[in-house]
Amino acid sequence: MSYDLSVYAVTPLGFDELLALVRSTAGLDVDGEPSSDADSLMVMRGARRAYCFTIDGPFEVELEDVPEEVTASVIGAKAVYQVLVEGSEETSIPHAVKFARKLAKSAAGAMLDEQSGEVWPKAKGSRVTRPREASRATELVTVNFYTETGKMPEDLPGSYIAAARKYLPEALPRRFGSYEPLQGKLERDGDQAFTDMWRSDPTHSLYLDCQYPVGFGVLSGSKENRPIGRTSLRFDGAVLSNPGWLEALRRFFVAFALESKSFFASVEVLRNYEWGTRSYKWSPGQEKETWPIDGGEWIGLVPYPQSWTWFGPDQISIVSPHLTGHREMHGDRLFHVLAEQPVDRD
Repeated sequence: MSYDLSVYAVTPLGFDELLALVRSTAGLDVDGEPSSDADSLMVMRGARRAYCFTIDGPFEVELEDVPEEVTASVIGAKAVYQVLVEGSEETSIPHAVKFARKLAKSAAGAMLDEQSGEVWPKAKGSRVTRPREASRATELVTVNFYTETGKMPEDLPGSYIAAARKYLPEALPRRFGSYEPLQGKLERDGDQAFTDMWRSDPTHSLYLDCQYPVGFGVLSGSKENRPIGRTSLRFDGAVLSNPGWLEALRRFFVAFALESKSFFASVEVLRNYEWGTRSYKWSPGQEKETWPIDGGEWIGLVPYPQSWTWFGPDQISIVSPHLTGHREMHGDRLFHVLAEQPVDRD
């Protein structure tokens, strides 16, 4: 029998820091004098120095391997520790849990109880602190995915929810609907209701009210009378300075471009916007976005550079000779990066 706790760390501790953290906890110490290259520590408790728990790690972890429950609480986990109570020492479990929480706090991360599935600290909506100003100047970032209506997945909303929950929970819709006031609530109604509403009104788009820094989203209807459908997000450009959130956006962008069967997708930065208490606001002098579609018809690539673009197989041979910057192939589709952190068109 063992009791397993996983601590996902954004800033993993060095060996000396971890050792000091154990010894600063009342009643705990490590067994012997471990070497600095050890990847496991045995922790003892009390004057009798009885075995309490074992700490393994830190081990590198990919964003794809971070559980959704943890992603909802923390941005940019880079490593994981295992805190294990081995054997039948049930009296050691509270001590292990208390230390695992202390480790999570020190590593700017989160603890997952592998038995109950509970995460500490619990998710509180957006992982990004909302600025307090009632209105402030900012840049607006737009994310757009374009899919041929006839090739659109049967459950596009389900694919969207899955990608957002795994990588970018701020893009999950708090509320959704085809008209104002938005009728659906994801927390109350569940994922299937999101898909059902999209299917029940196939000629109209589904609008999303999301968590900061995402202000607004839209999914084209499943059978709109137009050849090309669009999925879009708008968010506050101030968050791009957060490297963990930026990497999460990148993973979401690639994942949903694949799942939505997008033949083109883009991320670009628009200048001279204002952000209010809940979302962005229109303002004088704001930069306009050029659309590659008109009335659902494809009219061609925009006449200025976009920071991130995604090309389907029919376009790659046409655009490839003209591209500079970083390229990533994902199957038969190309992710093109002009700027690692999206910037304006100039």
